[in-house]
Amino acid sequence: MDAAGMSNRSGSQAPATPRVIHKATAEDLDRALSAYVQQQLSAALGREHGATLVVSGGSTPRGFFQQLSAADLPWPQIRVTLADERWVAKDHAYSNEAQLRQWLPAVAQAELLSLRGEKDEPEAQIEELNRILATAAALDVVVLGMGADGHTASLFPDAPQLDAGLDLANPAACLLVDPPAAPHRRISFTLSKLLQAKEIIVHITGEEKASVIEAAWRAADPKRFPISAILHQGLVPVTVFSDRAITFD
Repeated sequence: MDAAGMSNRSGSQAPATPRVIHKATAEDLDRALSAYVQQQLSAALGREHGATLVVSGGSTPRGFFQQLSAADLPWPQIRVTLADERWVAKDHAYSNEAQLRQWLPAVAQAELLSLRGEKDEPEAQIEELNRILATAAALDVVVLGMGADGHTASLFPDAPQLDAGLDLANPAACLLVDPPAAPHRRISFTLSKLLQAKEIIVHITGEEKASVIEAAWRAADPKRFPISAILHQGLVPVTVFSDRAITFD
C-alpha cells in the first residue's frame, strides 16, 4: 500500500507525533543540529564499523554544513550522500554536490556517494545508484529539507513520478523526477528508501515553512504535501529542527 493511505510495511505501528527542537535563531539551530547529528553518528559508529549520513541541498543547510565541517568525526568511516540532486554538472551553480563539497572537509569527501555520478544519461545513473544502494549499509541519519510547496528530497506535488516515489512497495532506492514547477530533472531517494533510515531529521527555517509543515501535518495528504509521508509513518522516528515554534496537533 502506498503512503497516500498512511500505511506502513508491518501494518501494526501507529505514527508517532514528530519531536520538535526549536531554537530562536538559525545560527543556534545550526549548532544544535550539528551537535545532534554528531551524537547520532558517534552512536552509530559505536554499533558498527561505519555509518551513513544523508543530507539535503539548498540554502537552509549551509550553516549546518559549516558547523559539521568543523566536527571532530572519523570521516573515513562515514559515507555521506544526498537525498536528491539536480541533473546538472557536478560543478554547476545549482548542484547540491558542489555546495556540499564546498563545506565538507576533504577527508569527508573521500566517502561521498555522488548521485550525479559519471553516467551521460540520468536513466543509466539511476540504474547504477539502485545497484549500489541495494546492498549498501543502512542509512543511519537522514537530514531532509522541505520546500514551501511541501516537497521533500525531490518528491514534488504533481510530479508525474510522485506515486512511484511515495510507493512503499517500490524496491528502488532512487528515481528520476520531472518537477512541474522547478528547473532541471532530479534524482531523488524514494520514500521506501528514506524509511529504511534509523532516524530522520527535517530541517526548516522561516515562518512560511513552519506554517507549511503544520498544514502538512493536519492535512495528512502526501499527494498535496509529500512531507506528510515522512511525518505520518510509524517506521522511523522523526525530529523537526526549526527556528520557529511548531505545533503538531
